[in-house]
Amino acid sequence: MAQTNLRGRAVVEKLNSMAVDLIPTSPDIVEDTYSDGDLMTEEEYISNAVAVTGGTCILQSITAIDTSDTGGAIRIIITDNAANLGSRGDAVNAADGAADNSMAIVDLTNWVDIGGAKVCTKGNLGIVMKSISTSRDLRYGVVNISGGDIVIGSGEDIIVNFGVVKD
Repeated sequence: MAQTNLRGRAVVEKLNSMAVDLIPTSPDIVEDTYSDGDLMTEEEYISNAVAVTGGTCILQSITAIDTSDTGGAIRIIITDNAANLGSRGDAVNAADGAADNSMAIVDLTNWVDIGGAKVCTKGNLGIVMKSISTSRDLRYGVVNISGGDIVIGSGEDIIVNFGVVKD
């Protein structure tokens, strides 16, 4: 169990030191057709997700912007390190050791067409996550769970923004 030092800072000081951050990412999703269950990308960085090495954060929201205008349901798998989730274009096949490092699994399914792209937001998550002792980053992968194909064409991508509260 984590050790808590209540005498280190007053409650007001502790609350005032929590930083709210929106971390934009552009995962390297190779132009291809991804079948249902396919890993679209993995080991992508959520840079500086926590305030200090080995620190914690609370994942509050994820917003994805699909510039391919497909808007198929996707699953975001967040880990504390470079866990190998399998091979891009194949079904997720994480080894037990990699699965042990999973912090959160969030399905994004409520896409809204805003013209040239589709946007999806999942909020009020409140998931506590912790980085490894030598890093301030977290990692993530993206899986197609749409029930069909997701086609990523030339110059198209899915942008993922993570809303976190850093402790």
